[in-house]
Amino acid sequence: MTRIDWLRLWAALAGFAALSSVLVSLRPILPVDETRYLTVAWEMWQGGSKMVPHLNGDIYGHKPPLLFWLINLVWSVTGVHDWAGRLVGPAFGVISIALTARLARVLWPDAPARAGISALILASGLVFLLFGTATMFDTLLTAAVLLAMLALVNLRHSGGLRPVLMLGFALAFGVLAKGPVVLLHVMPVALLMPLWAEKQTRPALKGWYLSVGLSIAVALGVVLIWLGPALIAGGAEYRDEVLWRQSAGRMVSAFDHKRPLWFFAALLPLYLWPWGWSRESLTRLAPRSMAGTEQGRFLGIWALAVLLAFSAISSKQAHYLVPELPALALLLSGLSMGRVTAMGRIGLALPLMGLGVMAIADWSGLVTLSGDPAMRLTATGMGSVVAVSVSAVTGLYLLRQREGGTILTAAATVLGLHLLVQPILWGQFDPTTIAGYLAAGQAGGIATTDLKYAGQFSYAGRLSQPMTVLGDDAAAQDWLAVHPGGTILTRTELTDPRLSIQHSAEFQGKDYWVYRAGSVQP
Repeated sequence: MTRIDWLRLWAALAGFAALSSVLVSLRPILPVDETRYLTVAWEMWQGGSKMVPHLNGDIYGHKPPLLFWLINLVWSVTGVHDWAGRLVGPAFGVISIALTARLARVLWPDAPARAGISALILASGLVFLLFGTATMFDTLLTAAVLLAMLALVNLRHSGGLRPVLMLGFALAFGVLAKGPVVLLHVMPVALLMPLWAEKQTRPALKGWYLSVGLSIAVALGVVLIWLGPALIAGGAEYRDEVLWRQSAGRMVSAFDHKRPLWFFAALLPLYLWPWGWSRESLTRLAPRSMAGTEQGRFLGIWALAVLLAFSAISSKQAHYLVPELPALALLLSGLSMGRVTAMGRIGLALPLMGLGVMAIADWSGLVTLSGDPAMRLTATGMGSVVAVSVSAVTGLYLLRQREGGTILTAAATVLGLHLLVQPILWGQFDPTTIAGYLAAGQAGGIATTDLKYAGQFSYAGRLSQPMTVLGDDAAAQDWLAVHPGGTILTRTELTDPRLSIQHSAEFQGKDYWVYRAGSVQP
């Protein structure tokens, strides 16, 4: 790799790491995903089972334990700090960027520039910046999928035991990260090898599928080291959750996140922004263009097969396709890094101009982004968004090279978006205030009448005990009789004379009240 290629790679890695740190600091711990996952890690940290995750004292079989293990590992070094636990996801975003560059080197050994360019494209993509900086499972799964793809390419060219073991460990890593869904991301490429490998040098089918099968066996063996004891310890409830409900159950009939068939197709412009919004980019993503080379067919099957599979599945979320973003980055890595055309500069500037207009309209009162006028964007916030927008648009004209202008625009857009919605995020989605009142009253016992409580306040308040979920008013009366100094979190106002209100607030657009029994209203 030349000096400029190394600079591109390090710029992608360092830039994403730095921007991740900034974005994490601009957001509270967001419900329900981040609050829930940090609560599961917190309960594990407090002495809960390391094999079977728990949420609010109950078995949590929705996700495997790898993320929670890693957060606990980080806390064992740094202590329990928000920033430490919340940077685990972004750290695997950095790893995914490095693995994308490595895959580019393997796919195009005679075009080293594609490694740095693919890293820059992935690191500055809108969707990767949003979900790759969150405390979620998607960057871990992305790293696992990339390792599997590297193993498949090595298996195709050299064969042998090493890529078989690498593929097996990558699949096991993916299962521990997010479950059997990793097979949906990897197996289309593995099973459809005859469609993407050049016929003249194609591996023998029998040997290929035998190797893939052996890799699956290796993965199963590794996963069983955790899963066997976990299934025994978790009992029938955990077995049903892990083996059926959270995998096949979501595919057959979604109990959550049900979306129409065209959901992912409608989001394609967001997945492609900002690098895929040009004529040259769309040409490279055309089926005819991808079909012309082995690398194009390999990447095309990776991206398109998963897109079609997830479109057919009942449960859909925008972040489900994050592991396919490296495939898009690799396909686009052959873009010419020349000057941005005038139309391209306008297209890149449109989102930033939109942010500036929204900020001005919100500050002036023409449009209210939040239902609470007090949470309207401040003059400082509005000025920050406009300043970012102006500087980025100016940069597009000063840095005429495509990569400089596009990267600057992408980073400024994500920063501007965070600055714009900061008042809403911290006013409506920050759990720390309510959590503080719960923590102050937990010595007398804590309960909630919210039947859908998912740990939103447990980690934020560092609660040392689970919240008792009360099914109805009668259950609340019984609980108060046993806990005369207890604290109750409710979604409705209570008139029980034994209770005094400690705090009331709107959280996630819903009203919450914190009451304490036998106490004087502050």
